[in-house]
Amino acid sequence: MTSWRDKSAKVQVKESELPSSIPAQTGLTFNIWYNKWSQGFAGNTRFVSPFALQPQLHSGKTRGDNDGQLFFCLFFAKGMCCLGPKCEYLHHIPDEEDIGKLALRTEVLDCFGREKFADYREDMGGIGSFRKKNKTLYVGGIDGALNSKHLKPAQIESRIRFVFSRLGDIDRIRYVESKNCGFVKFKYQANAEFAKETMSNQTLLLPSDKEWDDRREGTGLLVKWANEDPDPAAQKRLQEELKLESLNMMVHLINNNTNSAGTEVNNKNNERLDRTFPEASVDNVKKRLLPLDNGMESDDFIEKLKKVKKNISRENISSKPSVGKLGGPLLDYLSSDED
Repeated sequence: MTSWRDKSAKVQVKESELPSSIPAQTGLTFNIWYNKWSQGFAGNTRFVSPFALQPQLHSGKTRGDNDGQLFFCLFFAKGMCCLGPKCEYLHHIPDEEDIGKLALRTEVLDCFGREKFADYREDMGGIGSFRKKNKTLYVGGIDGALNSKHLKPAQIESRIRFVFSRLGDIDRIRYVESKNCGFVKFKYQANAEFAKETMSNQTLLLPSDKEWDDRREGTGLLVKWANEDPDPAAQKRLQEELKLESLNMMVHLINNNTNSAGTEVNNKNNERLDRTFPEASVDNVKKRLLPLDNGMESDDFIEKLKKVKKNISRENISSKPSVGKLGGPLLDYLSSDED
């Protein structure tokens, strides 16, 4: 299978085929800030988008890759970017390398570079909140996305898994038959942000379905942020997952700080890291990143890793100047006590 790094991004749609930015009139006054009509009947805003992302076909290198861009193209995610390789944003599915760079740069912007808010919207739509990480999406409107096609619960869950798994690593999927809705939890929040925009107003029908030609008559998926699970066990599991994710990212960055520093300096750093803190070696990371029995062990591990990382960062700063637009991944980045 050809990697997106080995080809140029595809032009998904011609500029002349793009719809008007102003929606059909459903009121008396058009609000340019919210891009919608007011003082009138809003009508049914649910629809099946005529555009859809095909990750394997559309992904590729853009001008943004050459310029060191961190953020992804929102229109690419929706399947409607008319710039292709000339786009200044990224045209591929977020991977671990992208997520690591985003984590170093900011926590208040999503993967598209949009500012998050302090609180979620009442309907749990929108960009999301910077106060807490949310990797779980609520998937509703399933009946409309299937054009009322009757499927067994296992078949519906299988379709949800198929369309969402193309957009990043999935932790778990649950379909609730009694509510006719589903929940998709990704491994990383950036993939959840990407999938939320990609799958909104999309169909669950497949080209092999006889209803495929009439898919535009449906109402499309309703994809929102999921509410926090109030179960204490789920809360504890979430905290452990966040700690392990931060730990995994720190170890990944430490062992890959060769992006900016010299090979000899980094080999010395890695040898020192393995000698001082053998648990952080590449061979032992996978063994370490397992569910922990208690929080104390993970807290001690993270604190010790922070000290090693700070020492390495100071040595790199004194021995070699910063290289590249963003500097070395750990040269000028010191964790706060809250990380």
